[in-house]
Amino acid sequence: MSQLRVKRLRIDGIEDVQRVLDGRYTSAVEMGSTAPRGSIVAASIGEVDLRAGELSADIRVRAGIGADNIAFSMKLHSSATLFSFRSGEEVFPGEIFRLARDDVSDVRFAGELRYAVLSLSRDLLLQHGGEDALRGDIPFWERRPWFRAPQPTRDLIASCVSGIISHLSQPNCRVSGQALRQLQADLIEPFLWGVLLDESRSRERHGWSSAVLVRKAEDWADGRSPETTQIGDLCQALHVSRRSLHRAFAETLGMGPSHYLTRRRLTAVRTELRGRDAEAITVTDIATKYGFWQLGRFAQQYRQLFGERPSDTLRKATKLGAESVAAAAGDAPARRL
Repeated sequence: MSQLRVKRLRIDGIEDVQRVLDGRYTSAVEMGSTAPRGSIVAASIGEVDLRAGELSADIRVRAGIGADNIAFSMKLHSSATLFSFRSGEEVFPGEIFRLARDDVSDVRFAGELRYAVLSLSRDLLLQHGGEDALRGDIPFWERRPWFRAPQPTRDLIASCVSGIISHLSQPNCRVSGQALRQLQADLIEPFLWGVLLDESRSRERHGWSSAVLVRKAEDWADGRSPETTQIGDLCQALHVSRRSLHRAFAETLGMGPSHYLTRRRLTAVRTELRGRDAEAITVTDIATKYGFWQLGRFAQQYRQLFGERPSDTLRKATKLGAESVAAAAGDAPARRL
């Protein structure tokens, strides 16, 4: 996978807005007396591009989409008035708007706006979309241009994306290896929640009971390394939708499949920490190996689950190992007698 690349851009006028949009055609008209001001974080991970902005403005914008990738846009908080001419309604935080070639981004907003736009290839979207993306003759992202999940889901979506943006905005942000792959998946997931948990989608049920479906998911995951298991993989392997998978985990384990897979990765980290020497490995090495790219959050999750810091687990393992070596050395003369 390619490296993480992050750029930061300033917006200091309507010309910068037009330059950032960079569509097939762009029309940006100031509606107020104050010029647009703000900043944008542009990040790329392989086939995934993210643009996240904070913009203070009162403008009317139309921009034609000329790229072949699929993009999903999202408002992240509600202090700005944002009206979409595509839906004909006010935009809520966590709602998802799909943008593909020949679509038009068509909005009017006023106030302090925070937003995010995710762009990725169709092939990668199919890979992460899982079983949902393969159903029917019309790809799921082409069925309608905007998606509105229930409010608790929208709030969670906006919160997750905001957290990732906050991390990427830090100076000298560095993510690599398996953690980079997990970051890419964590970035795509919330946007897919907004599409696949749209309120207008049917509430289908799979033929399996929730308990059977969870057991089948666990059996499939048991045969694979925890750091490589993604929800899209589970859905494709079991031929179930994300909605069915989420309902099954919530009904039986009291958490969604995403949280469950995180617990599996945390458990794998603990198992490895307890068998390693602090002089030969670091907590960061093992955490990133299992896909944890936000190390502060990882440490918090680890302590909540196991009641101690990951460094404490490693230190205890090192001490126990040293005591075992010392005990073996002390017994050696006795064994030779």
